[in-house]
Amino acid sequence: MKNFPVFVFPVSLEFFLNARQTHKQLLTVYNPYDFSVNFKVLCTSPNKFTVIDPEGVIAPQSCIDIVVRYTQPSASHCDTIEKFRITMYDRNTQQALGKRDIPTKLLEGEPLITIQENLGDNFHPLVSRNTASRPVEEHSRTTCHHPSHHREQQPVNVVAVAVSICCIAALLLPTQPEQAVKSQWPEWLHIGSNLKLVFSFVLGLVSMLVLRP
Repeated sequence: MKNFPVFVFPVSLEFFLNARQTHKQLLTVYNPYDFSVNFKVLCTSPNKFTVIDPEGVIAPQSCIDIVVRYTQPSASHCDTIEKFRITMYDRNTQQALGKRDIPTKLLEGEPLITIQENLGDNFHPLVSRNTASRPVEEHSRTTCHHPSHHREQQPVNVVAVAVSICCIAALLLPTQPEQAVKSQWPEWLHIGSNLKLVFSFVLGLVSMLVLRP
């Protein structure tokens, strides 16, 4: 027999006398190899158990579930260790590649998980308290306001409006190259193009300040 490892889950089986749902369990046999293998299930006490499909083939990198039933549960069989042996064979040569023993035991009573479920796990519904929900309500109240509401409550910036009016008035004045043409405006009101660019830049900044959301 070669010493190929045999992967089985679970590594042991526990049956409970008073829990009929545990009298049927599954053994999963894995084949991680790149070739198909045959398997065979043996038992030390075949009169106590029934195994569905105790022989078969497992494809490469696959697994198979084996159903195990405890057919004769009785108090006299409790705490007695039995074993299942799962052997894998080469499909071509029928040479044994490896084996794995799975110990089993019949226990009295019921599993601990079933007892806890019957008695309850002390789970209770969560109750919303006023002290805990108040910050959430306040947070939702402050975040639900539309930004335009805050904008309406802000006072109008008088200085910004005054600067905007001054910039607009300066941009409406004639530029210096027009001084050769007769104009009804006095000469000191004729400003240069560079100065008008400065007023335009200031007007843009002020407009962003006043009209921002």
